[in-house]
Amino acid sequence: MSQYRILSLTPENVEEFGIFCVKNKKHAGYRAKSAWLGDQLPRGLKLVLLLNSQDKAVGFLEYAPSEQSWRPVNAPGYDFIHCIWTDGKKLKTPGLAAKLLQYCIEDASSRGRQGVAVISSTGSWMAGADVFRKHGFDPVDEKPPFSLLAHRFTNSSLPKFPRGLADRSEQYQELTLLYANQCPYVGKAVAELPPVAARFNISLSLVEVTKPKEAQAIFPTPYGVFCLIYEGRVLADHPISATRFRNILQKELNLITTDKQR
Repeated sequence: MSQYRILSLTPENVEEFGIFCVKNKKHAGYRAKSAWLGDQLPRGLKLVLLLNSQDKAVGFLEYAPSEQSWRPVNAPGYDFIHCIWTDGKKLKTPGLAAKLLQYCIEDASSRGRQGVAVISSTGSWMAGADVFRKHGFDPVDEKPPFSLLAHRFTNSSLPKFPRGLADRSEQYQELTLLYANQCPYVGKAVAELPPVAARFNISLSLVEVTKPKEAQAIFPTPYGVFCLIYEGRVLADHPISATRFRNILQKELNLITTDKQR
C-alpha cells in the first residue's frame, strides 16, 4: 500500500482535487457541497482523499470532532466519521478503507480525543458495520437499520443516539424536506424535487440546516442531513431521485400529477 498517500483537503486545494463522489463540477450537489466545505473545513471538519501513485483519488473519508458533527449523535470527546468510500472493489485492491480508517484513528488519538464513532447501515446509503468492526469499532447503540459504533481509546462514556429521536418529525405536518449540504446528493435532490411537487399541486417546504448543533438537535433519523416528512411521518431518510419522489407522491400520498407526460 506504499503507492498510496493521504491528502487533506483545504479551502485552497478542494477545487483542484474535487470531492470524489461527484466529479462533475457543474452538478448542483457538487456546487452545494463545495460551498459547504468552504464553511466547514476551517471549523474542524476534515475531508481526506486517498491518492494513488498518479495522484488520482481512489477513496475518501470525512470526519469531524463530534461537537461539529452533522449526525444526531451524543458523542462528547469523540471524532465522528460522516462518510467513507473507496474504489477498492472496482480496482480489485483490498485494504483501501483500512488505510483511511487508520489515518483517522491515529489523528484522533494524537489530538487527545476519546475515540472515533460512526453510524453504519444495512441500507445502501451508508457503509456497513463490517468494515468498522474489523478495525476495532464495537456496536454501542442501535436504531434499525442504523447502528452506532465506537472505537474507544479510554474508558470514557459510550456514544449514544438521543432519546426521542423519532418524535422530532411530529412537528412537521406539511410536506417538508429537512436538509444540510453535507452530502452532494442532497444538493441534487433539493434542485430536482420542488418542480415535481409543483406538478402534483403540493407545496414542498425546504428547510436548510446550516449549523452542526442544529443538525444534531433537529434531524429525526440517524442519517441526518436529509429527511422528507409529511404529517409527522418520515417518507425518506436519505437523498432520493426525482423519480423516487414522484412514486412517493403517487403511491404513498395518493396524489395525481397535472403533468400530461406521465
